[in-house]
Amino acid sequence: MTDKKRLRPDYFPTLRSRAETETTPDYLNYLSDTIELAHNNLLKEHSPFYKILTIFNTKKPLGLNDIKSILDEVQKLKKT
Repeated sequence: MTDKKRLRPDYFPTLRSRAETETTPDYLNYLSDTIELAHNNLLKEHSPFYKILTIFNTKKPLGLNDIKSILDEVQKLKKT
């Protein structure tokens, strides 16, 4: 990835420090949730495969409309 395509550091959320009264598991859960949300938002905004992956991850078994949506997205990607 070239420097011009790199995301600015301010794109990502600032991680807060652990509170004195916060347990380690609670703080680790906060870190995990915050990072996962930021990563998902990054993929949603920048990945051409996000919509396809979302269909695969949320639809089991795939219906005919799901399959059509996946194939339509693949065709869109081939045109770019």
